[in-house]
Amino acid sequence: MTKIISVINNKGGTGKTTTVLNLGAALQRRRKKVLLIDLDSQGNLTSSFAIEVPKVSIGEVLVDGVPVQEAVQKVDKISLIPSRADLLDFETRLANEPGREFMLREILEPLQQSYDYILIDCPPSLGILSINSLVAADQFLVPMQAENFAFIGLDRILQVTDKVRKRMNNQLELAGILFVKLNPRTKFCQAVVKSITDDVRVGKKMFDTYIRQDIALMESAAFHKTVFDYAPKSHGSEDYAHLAKEILKANE
Repeated sequence: MTKIISVINNKGGTGKTTTVLNLGAALQRRRKKVLLIDLDSQGNLTSSFAIEVPKVSIGEVLVDGVPVQEAVQKVDKISLIPSRADLLDFETRLANEPGREFMLREILEPLQQSYDYILIDCPPSLGILSINSLVAADQFLVPMQAENFAFIGLDRILQVTDKVRKRMNNQLELAGILFVKLNPRTKFCQAVVKSITDDVRVGKKMFDTYIRQDIALMESAAFHKTVFDYAPKSHGSEDYAHLAKEILKANE
């Protein structure tokens, strides 16, 4: 059965795209069929696959009724539904659609039997596109850095996801909080991690895996590669491999 995971944070630079790209690659390396969806108008996930301007993007599928299969591109062994800069225009049009929050769920139905995992790279906001991802998802994963305002962002995400669960998708659950770019040796990082771990709303939904600071993660995307292809012996490669293993075990 397909597991759909929304990778979400209402702030930019938190490692959403890096996580979708490399978690997807790690799952594929464990013989899972993986589809990635770029739901961000910045198109960083799409660019990571060296796709310049896709002819068919997620926007046409959501709003214009283009069959979802026409948007899927196969890159090596991973499938991708790309984005373009004009996704913002499609988002405006989407806001006028009846049942607009359910559009992504509807278009993904024909793909349910084709993939083991569908990972969605959300925009850095909690607007209509992010809500669509949560309505379509089984789980949401929150990548975040151990920094001053992490609590504020997490609080907002938990409020919104709780409303989505109550009103539109009662199956939605928190897959986990994933700390990225982490330096666990600093006292500040340790304090942030402890405070969020102690949050009763999060409970035990903290991944044992954390993503260490690693320049290879930034460089690999710039060279249109996953970290496994670019630096297979790096910390980033090791950490995302562990994350995939943890997610697979939780979904057994």
